Amino acid sequence: MTPTDFTIALHIGAHKTATTHLQRSLSKSADQLHEAGVRYYGPPLFRMPGRSIPALFGLKGDRPDQATRRTPADQLELMRKNAGRLVFSEENYIGVLNSPRRFPVTMRYPDAGSRVTALANALGRKIDVLIGIRRPTGFLNSAYGQMLLGGRVMPIADYKRINPIESVDWVDLLGRLRAAEGVGRLTVWRHEDYAAVFPQISASLVGAENAHLVRPFERRIHEGPSTDAVNEIAQRHADGETGKLGFGMRKLLPVGPNYPAFDGFAEQEHRSGDAAYAKQVAALANLAGVTLLQPD
Repeated sequence: MTPTDFTIALHIGAHKTATTHLQRSLSKSADQLHEAGVRYYGPPLFRMPGRSIPALFGLKGDRPDQATRRTPADQLELMRKNAGRLVFSEENYIGVLNSPRRFPVTMRYPDAGSRVTALANALGRKIDVLIGIRRPTGFLNSAYGQMLLGGRVMPIADYKRINPIESVDWVDLLGRLRAAEGVGRLTVWRHEDYAAVFPQISASLVGAENAHLVRPFERRIHEGPSTDAVNEIAQRHADGETGKLGFGMRKLLPVGPNYPAFDGFAEQEHRSGDAAYAKQVAALANLAGVTLLQPD
């Protein structure tokens, strides 16, 4: 196999679209994929100090440690190990889920296109990009829960003011990615279809001939908080407790028959968001250069 005889796929999330489940599924199948000529790398590598994607490939945003001071080409060859397909998965590469700033979000992942272009330029080849999307109210509910788990406590009304439903515009994000230099195939799927299109996602990542090697991880990961957990977090925070209250309350008051899942949106807000989402999905299905995976 020659140095140019391989391709690269980059799964960029988005956050809260079963990214961890997909990463666990790929990781569990990594040995079989390696034997088939596919090398997978995900968060266990990219979130180590000095081993982020920018650090490994000499991009801005992180400082490499002594062990990773190689040229991008040398680093790529070291990771490839003569594989015909390299698969990277790291949703944090395109930006953060929740901005610490307290003024309204107008654009999700504003640097996504330029960051993919920077990586493609460093590697000297186009990159196939894969991304999941999600209904706006579901995305924001989950993002709010993730913020609480991370230790930032904010009333849901304030969160919704900073993160309006209309800020979740997937057509805008996919359009910017499609226009970005260095993007090869661009594949997208709805989070709501994730289980049904899992084989198609796997085929897009590792090749149709290897898709059967990627077995879905057995259980759901990262359950959100219940309404009771959110209320308890808010109360304890108001009483002066500090630290990451979210994980403890999620365990104490887990989503189930006794504790309904938290939902910060009224029915009318869900309907409005779903109507906008349906229009976005229809637009993506007709966006040139974008492949929308759909259930058979």
